[in-house]
Amino acid sequence: MTLTDDELTDPPAALIGGADAHRRPITDVTAWLDGLDGGVRPTLRALGELLIGVAERESAETADRFTARCLGVADCGHLLDEERPLNPVSRLTTAVALAEWIDEHAHVCEIGPGEYTHPPKWTQTEIGGQRYRHPLCLRVHFPAGTLLEDTGCVIGIEARESIMRSAEVSVYVMPEVQDRARSVLERLAQRADELNPYRGRALRATYTHGLELAVIDLPSTVTRETVIVPDEVWTEVDLGVSAVRDRYGVLNAHGLGARRGVLLCGPPGTGKSAVSAVIAGEVVGDFTVIYVEARAGAQLLTAVVEEAQRLGGPVLLVLEDVDLWCRDRATGGGGPSELLQAMDIQLEARVLTLASTNDATTLDKAAIRTGRFDSIVAVRYPNRADSIRILAALISTLPGAHTIDAAAVAAALPEHTSGSDIREIVRRAVLSSGDGHVATATLLAEVGTGRYRATAPDGLYL
Repeated sequence: MTLTDDELTDPPAALIGGADAHRRPITDVTAWLDGLDGGVRPTLRALGELLIGVAERESAETADRFTARCLGVADCGHLLDEERPLNPVSRLTTAVALAEWIDEHAHVCEIGPGEYTHPPKWTQTEIGGQRYRHPLCLRVHFPAGTLLEDTGCVIGIEARESIMRSAEVSVYVMPEVQDRARSVLERLAQRADELNPYRGRALRATYTHGLELAVIDLPSTVTRETVIVPDEVWTEVDLGVSAVRDRYGVLNAHGLGARRGVLLCGPPGTGKSAVSAVIAGEVVGDFTVIYVEARAGAQLLTAVVEEAQRLGGPVLLVLEDVDLWCRDRATGGGGPSELLQAMDIQLEARVLTLASTNDATTLDKAAIRTGRFDSIVAVRYPNRADSIRILAALISTLPGAHTIDAAAVAAALPEHTSGSDIREIVRRAVLSSGDGHVATATLLAEVGTGRYRATAPDGLYL
């Protein structure tokens, strides 16, 4: 294209004017525009668009165009897409592993949009006090010599799950190297497992729009010295811990299976949850501890167990009040199908299930047979000697504790007084004491009132 002297002329003299102004043809418009002052070019471009109605803007590159360009083909129809779905945990772990690869090859890899022309999305997730920065939705090109020796590939990740989209990771390659795409996905999954930030932590499994795991803190005040239960309770639970942590090799070598299940049954307040908390605190780190909420247990226990196996190493599953969602089918209660299916997955897995119920007779018979729950342990109301031990543990740090006659207080307790009842007696005595000192008489007075038991009043009220 050539502009004559009847049209635009070469700046700056022609634009500014003056004696030295001269006119000459412009033979290269692009070079001429590049030579303009930075503030002039946008003005000329806008003026041109107004005059001829054509914008010279470049269209944004779509995710598919980015993929095709990076792999040197006309469009994605010439490529092969090997993909894998991501579950609630691998949505994070896979993204963390991919972020590591991107950082490792940052000098040569190129990041493109994740969908349509939207910019690549990154996010941050905090787990157990540590913050992880990872991709949420993007595609990234790894040229030959990075992930694969003689060919490049594009990895796409969609870590968001909704009605309109599924969480997945994809590897785009030329069709003749499909096996290389599978190998990349295998390596990515392996690295994701190695980087799993949930391993060795205490977690809570909940059900919202699917399975979700959250790191929780375990109580630090409960120990075997403060939780007073029959010795047989600790014996049976310790047997399960040993099977999963120490003896799994010999058990599985003989086809006996290392997986164990222990069911704690007994009245409310006798210490079932406290026993689980003690064991969880003792094994966390070596074990991954997963507390499963009732709704997650009823809907997704199988998914929890499958995820537990992916974590590697021993796992402690805690199912509190399992009778809420696994009642006897003969009584018309909720069916135990989810529990049965989950308990039958891979008997050689290093999984110890520690469940609790107020009444084992309400559970479906198929759920509590040997091989699912191998041991049913009664956690009863404390006897006189255990009540004295519980009192001694509760008052040990209180002012005036050395003057308290724990035996006299225990003798005054009515039958079927639970450990949580005794704890409430001590709490009420502390609250009623003006100076914080607790005496035998104060404790006996609280026992006499009977108010330490939250009993519903008789009669109806409007």
